[in-house]
Amino acid sequence: MKGKPIGGWLWVIMVILLGSAIQLIISILTTLNEFLADDWQMFFQTNDNLLKIRIYIYAYLIISMLIGLGILVWSLIIFFQKKKKFPTVFIGLLGYFILTEVLRIYFLDYYANLTDQDASNIESSLAKTGIMAIITGLYLNKGRRPNQTFVR
Repeated sequence: MKGKPIGGWLWVIMVILLGSAIQLIISILTTLNEFLADDWQMFFQTNDNLLKIRIYIYAYLIISMLIGLGILVWSLIIFFQKKKKFPTVFIGLLGYFILTEVLRIYFLDYYANLTDQDASNIESSLAKTGIMAIITGLYLNKGRRPNQTFVR
């Protein structure tokens, strides 16, 4: 069974996926650069708990972004193959991003409290991801066009 070509609001979802992939690659490179600029060679030789916590947070950020990028690439492949499981994988991807964002905020807030820093400037994309998950989830599950496109 061959579905309809990709069109309508599905183009917006495709642009969001591609933009998110580019944003994740930039975030991975930036975080990796910050991680390598830190004094991580002292990690095994120090008793400084703040340094260890900072290294653990960097490791979490890099690993979670790499996993997210892998799921995002898989989602893109399924999208272009027009497989029926795309809506489920896409909603799962958004759920993963929401979970990792909540954990990121928690870890950065925890570190900011340890160092007596102001945690109010922690940038969050939680609201943006949540709103996008609700809107696209409803569209992908209830929309006529996605049901006609993703049939394989």
